[in-house]
This record gives sequence, C-alpha cells and structure tokens, in this order.
Amino acid sequence: MSSVSNVTLAACVFMTVTCLVYSSNAQGPGIGSIDLGPIEPDFPIRTCSPRCENGFCVGGRCLCQPGFTGRTCSNTIITVCYGGCANGGTCRYGSCSCRPGYSGSSCQIPSCSPSCANGGTCVSGKCRCRSGYSGSYCQTRVCTPSCRNGQICILGQCRCPRFLDGPEPLGISEPGVPEIDLVPFYPAVCCSRSCLNGGTCIGYNRCRCRSGYSGQYCQTKVPSCLPSCANGGTCVSGQCRCRSGYSGGYCQTRVCTPACQNGQICILGQCLCPRFPDGPVPLGISEPGVPEIDLVPFSRTCSPACRNGGLCTSYGTCNCRSGYTGSYCQTRTCSPACRYGGTCTSYGTCNCRSGYTGTYCQTRTCSPACRNGGTCTSYGTCNCRSGFSGSYCQTRTCSPACRNGGTCTSYGTCNCRSGFSGSYCQTRTCSPACRNGGTCTSYGTCNCRSGYTGSYCQTRTCSPACRYGGTCTSYGTCNCRSGYTGTYCQTRTCSPACRNGGRCTSYGTCICRSGYTGTYCQTRTCSPACRNGGTCTAYGTCNCKSGYTGTYCQIRSCSPSCANGGKCVSGKCRCTYGYGGSYCQTKVCRPSCQYGQVCISGRCQCPRFLDRQVRGLPGRPGSQEPERLPIYRPVCCSKSCLNGGTCIGYNRCKCRSGYSGQYCQTKVCSPACRNGGTCRNGKCVCKKGYYTGSYCQTRLCSPACRNGGTCTPYGTCNCRSPYTGSYCQLSPTCYPRCENGGTCIRNNRCSCPSGFTGSRCQNAVQTACRVRMEIHDMTQAQRQLYIDTYKTAYGQPALRTLLRSHAINFAAGIHTRNQFLPWHRWFILELENILLAVNSNVILPYWDWTLHSAAPWSAPLWGSASHWYGGDGSGSCVTTGPFRSGQFSLVSGGCLRRDFDLTETTPSALVVNDILSTPVSSFNDFELRVRGELHDTVHCRIHGTMCTLDAAESPDFFLHHVFIDKLWADYQARSTAHHDAHFSSLGSAMTAAGGHSAQDMIDLNNQPGGVCVRYEQPSSSTARQLRRALSRVAPSVIAKRVSCQPQSLDVSRAVQQGQELFRVSASERSRLSSLVSKQVCRSAMPGQAGPSGARTTATANLGFDLNTLVSLANAK
Repeated sequence: MSSVSNVTLAACVFMTVTCLVYSSNAQGPGIGSIDLGPIEPDFPIRTCSPRCENGFCVGGRCLCQPGFTGRTCSNTIITVCYGGCANGGTCRYGSCSCRPGYSGSSCQIPSCSPSCANGGTCVSGKCRCRSGYSGSYCQTRVCTPSCRNGQICILGQCRCPRFLDGPEPLGISEPGVPEIDLVPFYPAVCCSRSCLNGGTCIGYNRCRCRSGYSGQYCQTKVPSCLPSCANGGTCVSGQCRCRSGYSGGYCQTRVCTPACQNGQICILGQCLCPRFPDGPVPLGISEPGVPEIDLVPFSRTCSPACRNGGLCTSYGTCNCRSGYTGSYCQTRTCSPACRYGGTCTSYGTCNCRSGYTGTYCQTRTCSPACRNGGTCTSYGTCNCRSGFSGSYCQTRTCSPACRNGGTCTSYGTCNCRSGFSGSYCQTRTCSPACRNGGTCTSYGTCNCRSGYTGSYCQTRTCSPACRYGGTCTSYGTCNCRSGYTGTYCQTRTCSPACRNGGRCTSYGTCICRSGYTGTYCQTRTCSPACRNGGTCTAYGTCNCKSGYTGTYCQIRSCSPSCANGGKCVSGKCRCTYGYGGSYCQTKVCRPSCQYGQVCISGRCQCPRFLDRQVRGLPGRPGSQEPERLPIYRPVCCSKSCLNGGTCIGYNRCKCRSGYSGQYCQTKVCSPACRNGGTCRNGKCVCKKGYYTGSYCQTRLCSPACRNGGTCTPYGTCNCRSPYTGSYCQLSPTCYPRCENGGTCIRNNRCSCPSGFTGSRCQNAVQTACRVRMEIHDMTQAQRQLYIDTYKTAYGQPALRTLLRSHAINFAAGIHTRNQFLPWHRWFILELENILLAVNSNVILPYWDWTLHSAAPWSAPLWGSASHWYGGDGSGSCVTTGPFRSGQFSLVSGGCLRRDFDLTETTPSALVVNDILSTPVSSFNDFELRVRGELHDTVHCRIHGTMCTLDAAESPDFFLHHVFIDKLWADYQARSTAHHDAHFSSLGSAMTAAGGHSAQDMIDLNNQPGGVCVRYEQPSSSTARQLRRALSRVAPSVIAKRVSCQPQSLDVSRAVQQGQELFRVSASERSRLSSLVSKQVCRSAMPGQAGPSGARTTATANLGFDLNTLVSLANAK
C-alpha cells in the first residue's frame, strides 16, 4: 500500500475483495489493485442489476472507472475540450472553466470584471459606457455638457454647492452609483448663469466684472473716464460726477462748503487761517491723486503725535503709512480687507470667523479637518482620496462600491449578503452549493452537468426523459408506471401478460396467435368463427344453436328430419319427385293442378260438394219414404282464373284488387277515377286540360304555369321567385338589365351566377377555386409534384411548426364537437397555403377509402413507386416508396411507421351514405359518427405513426383528413340548413388557429384570405355508378335488399385504440354504440354471388353487392 501515492478513490468489491486504487500523476488517472484475499462480510451483499459495464458493483450501485458514468457506467464522459482552453482557462468535463476577465466556449473572449453597469457593453475586455456614464465599469454618472459657473456634477445633474456653518453628513445614492456623502449647505456659492465679458463668479449670482463692465452678470458696458474718478466720484457718460466736498475734472480737489470767509483759505476741505514764519520756507503738501501744492509753511503740530511712522502735516493731521489708519495712525489696517466677516486686529491681521482662514479670510476651511489625506476645497468641503468618503473623509469606502445590498466595513471591504460573494459582492453564489460537478452562474443558479437537475444539481435526471408518466429516480433511472417498461418507459407492456403465444405491441396491446383472442389472448377462438349464433368453447370448437351444424355452424340443419327420401340442404329439405312440404311429408301432384283442382294422394281431383238430395230407390224395408240420394257437383273452374285470381266455385273466380270479370280478365282502376275520368285497361283517362294524376285527382292549371311554377291541387300556380302572375308569366324588371346571365329577382336587383358580382353582375370574380382531387384520379405527374412539394416544404420551419402544433394542442379541444371539423379544415388550408408557396401548381389529394373498403391495403395508393406512398411497415419503419426510412424522417425524430390492420376493413360507402343521411336536427349524431366511427377508426387501422400523438407528421394524415373534410362539404351541400348547422353560432376563436373561429371556416367558397375550395368527386365508373345509385335508393331499402360484408365497430381493436387516443368520452362511446348498431345492409357476404352468378371486381372492393344496388336504382 505504501507504494501507491496520491490516492483519491478506493473501493472494495466484496466476496473475493479486490481494492481498486485510483491515483493521479503526470500521465493521468491510473488503476492499481491489491488482492487482500477473501473477506467474509458481516452484512448482506447487494448485487447490481443490470450489471456494471465499465465499473464495479459496490453496495448494489456501480462505481464507475474514470471517464465513464451512468447507472451501469455505460456512458462516456467527455474529458477533452476540443480546441483547448485559452487565456489560462481549465478544462472540466469537456467544457472550459474560464479565469475572471474571459468567457466563451474556449475562454477566447475577453470579458469585463466587474461586469459593466448601467447598460454598458463589454468590448474587448473594456466597458463601453452609455451616454451619461463613465468609469472603468460605467459606475459613475457624468454631466453632459460639463458643469459651469462653479456648479458641480451630482448624480448626472449640475448643482450649486451649498454650505452650512457646521457640517452635517448626508448620504445620497442611486442604483449602480457608489454612495456619495455630501454636506447640505446654503446659500449657494455659484452663479445660475455665466458671468459675461470675462467676469468671475465670486458668490451666489455675484460676478466680479472687468474694468469697463458692470451689472449683476457684467452684462453692461460703461464709458471710461480718464483719468479715473477719484475720491468716490462716479463716471457717468465719460465724465466724473463728484461727491460732496470734491471737485475738479476727476474729483481730485477738496473744496470747502460753505466757502471760506474772513481771509481764511480752504486747505484739504477745511477753512484755515494762514500762518507765516519769519522767512518763507517752501513746504510740499500733497494728497494722493492731488498735484503737489507749494504753500507757505506754518507751525501746526499733531496732537497726539502720529504713530507707526505717520507724518504730521502742516495742517496738524497725520499722514499714515500704508497698513495704518486712525487720527494719529494708531490703528493697524488689514490689506486687502478681511472677507467673510473676518475682523482686522490691532496688529493688522485678520481674525477670521470659524470655517475660514487665509491672510484676509479668503479661504474656506474644513471643520473638522479632512482626514485620511483628503484635501479641503475652496468651498470648505473635503475632496477625499479614492477609498474614503464622508463630510471629512472619515469613512473608508469600498471601490468599486458594494453591490447587491452588501455593506462596506470600516476597513474598506464589502460585507456581502447571503447569496453573494466577491470583492464587491458582484458574484451571485449558490446556496446550497452546486453538487455533482454543477457550476454556479453569475445569477446564483446552478448550471448542472448533463444527467443532473434541481436547484443545486442534487437530482439525477434521466436521459432521454422518462415517458408516459414514468418518474426519474435518484440513480438516473426511470421508475415506470404499470403498463410501461424500457430504459425510459418508452415501451408499452401488456398487463396481464399476453397468453398462448400472443405478442405484446409497443402500444400495450396483445397481438394474438391465430386461434386466440381477448385482451391478453386468454380466450380460445374458433377459426373460422362460429356462425349463425354458435358459441366457441374453451377448446376452440363451435357449439351450434338448434337448427345449425358443421365445424363452424355454417350448415343449416333440418328439423324434423326430411321424410320420403328428401335431403337437407342449407336447413331446408330438398324433396324427391312427387313429395313436398317443409320436411317432404306430403305427396304432391306433378304437374301442379289447375282450374281449382286439388291434389289428393298425388292425383289432381276436382272437389265435389253436396248440391241437393233427390228421391231415388225405395227406402229400407219397412220405410214409407224412398231413400233420398245426394247429388254432388264439381266446384272447380273449367279454365284458369287470370291475374292471380282464385277459383272459389264452379267457374267462379275471386279476383285480386285491380281486376274484375268472370275470370279476372279485366283490369280496373283503383282507386276509382275521379272528376269524370274513365278507366281504360286499369288506367284513368282524365278530361283533357282539366285534371291529371293516376286517378284524375289533380286539378290542372290552364294556361300551364310558366317559368318553373308548380300547379297546386286547387288549379292555381305556385310561382318560383322572382316570378308572379296567375300563371307565373310576370318577371321583375331591372334597369339597367342584369349582365352575364344574372337573374332579376326583385325590381332593380340582380342575382348573379357564380363567378360574377356587382349590382348588375357586371364584374367578374377574379379568385378561382382551388381544386382537391381523389388521389387515384390524379395523373402520375400531379401525384409526383405533390409528393416532391410536400417533402420540400417538410424541411422548412413553417410546415414543421404547423405539424408540431397539432401534437401540442392534441388534447386542448381540437378533437371535440365544437372544433373538430372546422379546426382541421383550417389546418388543411394552412398546409395548402404552405405548399402553394413552394409550388403554385400543386393539387391537394384525398383518399376515398370507401372505394376500397373491403380491401383497403391493396389499393394502388400503397405502391412503392415514387409517385405513390409506399407500403406497410408491419409495425416498424416503412421500407418502400418516397417516405421510406432513410429518405424521410418525422419532425419529432424517427422514421415513418405503419402497421396495417390486415384483419379489418375501412367503413363502407353504405355506412358513409347512412351517416350523410342524418337529418340536420340530429347534427350532433352526424358529427359524432364522422369523428368516432370514420375518423378515429381509419387513423388506427393504418396504425403506426397515424395512431399516435404525432399523427400529423405522417403524410397519410392529410390524405385521410382531406377526405373527412370532403364528407362534411357533401353534408353541407344538402341544404342551407345543413350548410350552417351548429357552427354558425360559434364565433369565439378556436385553439391555436390564428384567431379564426368556427364561423370563419363554414363556407368553402369564402375561406380565410378569400380562398375558394372545390372538391372534385371521384371519376371512376364504379364511383359514378355508386353515386347515382345511392342518390336514388333510400337507406332503409338498402338495409333490406343489398348484401354486404358484416362490419362491427365494437370488436375492432383499431376502434378501441382510436377512441382512447382521441379521448372519446364514455357518454359519447355509449351513444356511438347505439348509432352504429343500426343495420345499413343485409349481412350475407362474403362469397355470395351477384345476380350474374359471380362477384365483380367493384363488389369485391366495395364490400357489398353493387349490382343489386344498381338494379334497385334502375327500377326507380
């Protein structure tokens, strides 16, 4: 054991235990084994079933070797990333796990970390921000255009900063924008509009203007005075306007007000007495801005003395040095003056208010002082270094800002909420952690490996998914419902199991061997089936009813037995010559007796009856009266009674109704001729021009009714619209007259023929009707064009989406009474539109299976040529024709399957005729029989794909459904009431039909989009004969006179499967059973010869005696 390093996995297989050790080294995983010898386990040993393929059984579960997975270790794990992982990415389970900053299947695409915020897009690893945002990941709102006039950008808006005397922190934040600590302040210290003409903003809406300009925003240009006005004078229109006490061109001279008197002179605005010394000494006296004046000095002193270097003038005033002021220069001045409320000290320095500093208090200070390296701005706010915030930069910030509700600690790190991680909480974490190799996405959801699912990949999934209600276990295997089996419950099982060698189909039904029947082949059948009410015993023999015999009760027996040498044939005695009766018990005369004679003991004799008695021979001895002798006379006719009359006496005939005369030779009229008619040879000859009818009962109209009017029994004309008059001779007038064969139906109103419209039928309708044909009537080129177009469209999204919509909405109401017929008419129209978009010459076919009812699977339709549909698949893939496996596959995957029900037929034309004869008042019965008896049955007699939820993906689907739609159209054509039955009141939208209602689909001449559709009737001679005969003979007559092969709906496997698949309700099944039990023909075939003695090909295909039906029609 010491020689094995880097052990990552070990498992022991019990009984003779071998420990497997998986090690990792430079070459990859390896396997070593150490034989520990037999170990006797102290617990029950569990085996693996099915057995492990690429692994070992441990505790009843397979432990897979590296590179394999699955319940039996049969699935290979992809461990190689094709193309390799770029930019430092690592390969895990066949896919690349990328480093931060990269993405893509091979980590080839630089990504942005953290992710771009505020709608920014990542381009080559850098965020390209939307307008209004900036920063490395677009986290900062910017102002566009830039802020001016001292305004600052806050959350994308230019604002004036405001200040208080004392700072008060305020947190302002916006989603996706780092928190900003501002100090609320007032008043504002910026200008709401720009200072003009080079002025500078020095306070809230206060501008310092350049020389030559004035106004609040320096908007006014002022004329200049040169030199400038002194001593507070103002320049007005280029001239100085002096203050009181000053004069001169630029206010440079002090004047005395009032004027000096008594020899005083005005010096610097004061009236003074001049003083003179012994000798004149020139003294220069000057004043700022005043030319030097030479005066006569006088001995004036300053008291107190001028301080701080001030000079005492001859006028006794102090001329102070710069920086000093006061009457004797005792006060130090501040220059420039102290601002923002600062006071100038006696030392000439500014004593600033709290919050200001600088030589003249011009600078705003931050209080408390900015910390952590922050700098104080001229506005008294702290400009903090990156990573700090707060009114005095006292708070450590997180950069980038904490996201998703994370809080920034005093250490500048993010404290993330549960479910998030990362340096700034940008990464969503998965809680609990993803299991079984799942990876956590940036959205906090687990991206599970193939084979696992659940919020944290805790559940093993089954691939493919379990079908038919199966549940996936934690081991990734399907736990199938009763009645299903297979890896993913795809196979229907038979429960109970098929007996007596029966085979279970994929649909969970038993296909029994010949000689057995029943749900699970439990019942022995008799082959051929017992006839004439015989019952099949458990031994497979027939127990015949009384009156029948034979292996399968096919022979009618005679009871009682035939006498006098008679033979029993088909249950009737065939007597020898000279005998008759039901069992040959009576001797008969050959030839038959005539003229009233009767057969007595095989001889024809005339019966005699006592006519009277006559006196004859003397009476008996001792008698006085002679013996009276009886006289007999024959009571039969000397010649035969005619026309079915019966001899009832000597040459006396009892005539049948309609005949008279001694021998019934004269035909009479019955009932008697009326209204003066005379009977001739059994027919009434009516008075010409006044009466008509078989017994002159009908009054004639004179003159005769015109324009299709009918004569009533009262001799008046019943006129057709729009004609009037006593004999329908008057027609309405239209002006202008109707064109193109239009009929004037009311004054100035035309009824237009098909193809024309307008008030006078003057406009031709441009839209031509689309034609749909029976597939056997189409030419080979037309069939080939349809199949080629269908296969081309089958590969396009439009048709594939349409076909899948049938499966998706299968149980959403499209197979119920209110939607079945109109929804599928819409579905067929959508297919037709798609095909016509591919090729405008294509014709939609239908299959009239009533023309092949007795042998539907021998129809030419199922031929293997490229212009036919191919043959049976016997429950598997179709192998012939243009839709064979390899040449055609279903939208849902797999091949086209067929499994013809060879023991059953399709409904016959007599059944369809009986359904179409349903009165409009019983429309619900008509719809139920079309849906349940015709539609569902044929679907599941073709079987295979046609008997599944994916039926619409079979090309056979539209052959069948177009014919079902044609049958509805034939029913609609019977009358206006038939045309509008039921669906005319349904105006709400049908399921997934583009918003169309049942009302929209009623009229074939006006389908959605203005489409007109016309069905061509089958054109074969058999089809034409059949249509003509069915239109002339009532269904009740057909049921009694026409022989056919018996068809049973109740015992058909296809019918039961169809009803289950299309979810026919129990009440509908019960009603359908009662409707189907109705007899539509006389069950006497197969093998019965027609009138000519042999069955015709048409009779063999139709399943009933066409010759008899045609004869009945001709007799009409």
